[in-house]
Amino acid sequence: MNPIKNAFKSLSVTTTNVIVALIFFIITAKITNPAFFGKVAIIQLIEVVTSTFFYIIPGQIITREISYLYAKKEVNKKVIGKFLSFPFLALPFFSVLLLFPNYVKLAIPYLFLYLLNGDIGTVMIGMDMFTEGAITGNLFLIIRWGISIIAVLSHNIYLFIEIWTLGGILSVSMNYAFLSRKVGLILPSFDFAFLFKHFKEGLPLYLSSSATFLSSQGDRVTTAYLLGSYYLGLYQFSALVAGVPSMVLGALGGVLLPTASFYKALGKDERRMSSISFRVLSLITFLVVIISIPIAVLVVEKFFPDYTKGLEALILLLLANTLPFPIGALTNFIIAAKKSLRPFLFLSLLNGSLVLITSFLLIPRLGIIGGAISQVIVSAISSSFVLSYALREGVFVPAKREKVLLIFMPLIGLYEVFVDPPYLDFLLLLFIFILFNKVITLDDVKLIESFLPSKLKFITSLLKVFSGGRESQ
Repeated sequence: MNPIKNAFKSLSVTTTNVIVALIFFIITAKITNPAFFGKVAIIQLIEVVTSTFFYIIPGQIITREISYLYAKKEVNKKVIGKFLSFPFLALPFFSVLLLFPNYVKLAIPYLFLYLLNGDIGTVMIGMDMFTEGAITGNLFLIIRWGISIIAVLSHNIYLFIEIWTLGGILSVSMNYAFLSRKVGLILPSFDFAFLFKHFKEGLPLYLSSSATFLSSQGDRVTTAYLLGSYYLGLYQFSALVAGVPSMVLGALGGVLLPTASFYKALGKDERRMSSISFRVLSLITFLVVIISIPIAVLVVEKFFPDYTKGLEALILLLLANTLPFPIGALTNFIIAAKKSLRPFLFLSLLNGSLVLITSFLLIPRLGIIGGAISQVIVSAISSSFVLSYALREGVFVPAKREKVLLIFMPLIGLYEVFVDPPYLDFLLLLFIFILFNKVITLDDVKLIESFLPSKLKFITSLLKVFSGGRESQ
């Protein structure tokens, strides 16, 4: 289980997503209008509903359990078959979509495939099958954003959904074939006692995921209700562009849970793992934020002039999604260490309530900026909670270097909102490289080097320069 190799494989999927989706959005923005984009946003919103409410066993629980079994060489097709059965139990609930417009009804097969593919993907991640996951992930994204341009050119939402369904069929088939080749022919096994056991364990995550839907999508729902599909399209476009940096970081952070679970099963100290992960992810996050904001503004102004009204909201959403990422990544170590997950339910209920209240208060007065401010508030509260809980459970024990990074996190956000003259961005980048020298030690570099593939060993030399060749204090 090599976290660096796996991060690069995951990053390949994210890169494909960004490039192909950018081409898709450029064409869509040029030949359609925000109202059509709003219909696409509705399908994406239903995707989120599907993964939120029908994922009765949270993916984190599945990945952790499979990673533990994989580390002990005890994973088998019977266990996998039990985990793959729950999407079929969710099938009857999709019938509620028959009450919606015709193009939503047509999306039912796609949504089932989306749920099943996500389930298979969590199993594959737990079994260190990142290469296979990258293959199917890239193929699906090319179909999802690339081939679906045909539907956009014809302004046909029905063809759009049919193309996505084709992508889902191919992705599920390939992932199933990869898994079967590794462990043998897999059949869904409806072991209700097994499913209930893991459902009960993951119930706080499941309920918190449902509440998180309100906190992450409540601003979009409120925007659609109060302002209509035009502003939903405008806001959703800003949110999608603002989400690109966090997608890139997610490819890096996505390897943390299986890696932490794998090495925790082998007796490794999660506190050291969380410490170095936090420091490396913090520095990468700072660089991503500083670089991505001017790029995002340039891209929107150059290619999407109809969406420039959403730039201020875009910047706030980008900061809300991206800047707290290193703190949010600590959740992986909490889950891997099998700490209680019940407090996350309280947090999600609080966040969901806050985003609805603040959205209804701010959006009528400030428009889509109000929705973005709502997300900033929720992000700050959620990050503070995760950090406090990680500290209380002893999963994360910050030393001086981690504390320095925690202090700079909100300061960089304030700078990007209230200051941020372009000529100072270069100085800020230099400052981040100096900060790297202060928080990354030679011991950290040696640990990173042990995971680097041979073709990337040159990165070690760069890291040693930035670390100043210092041993751990």
